[in-house]
Amino acid sequence: MINIKVNDINQQFSSSLTIEQLVFKLQIVTNGIAIAINDSVIKKESWETKELKNNDKVLIIKSTQGG
Repeated sequence: MINIKVNDINQQFSSSLTIEQLVFKLQIVTNGIAIAINDSVIKKESWETKELKNNDKVLIIKSTQGG
């Protein structure tokens, strides 16, 4: 089991996973979002290969339009 904190909510997974797999499992729409792991923003091109580790802190930010 690995523990990952996603937007301050603890999540447990049976095995390691990539950012792309995390987004899929949590059913997050990927348009207009940014993801940071342990305070470092990860480029969307790297989501497929960037593997999450036990106790990583993931921050998912969704952009909004306003005026």
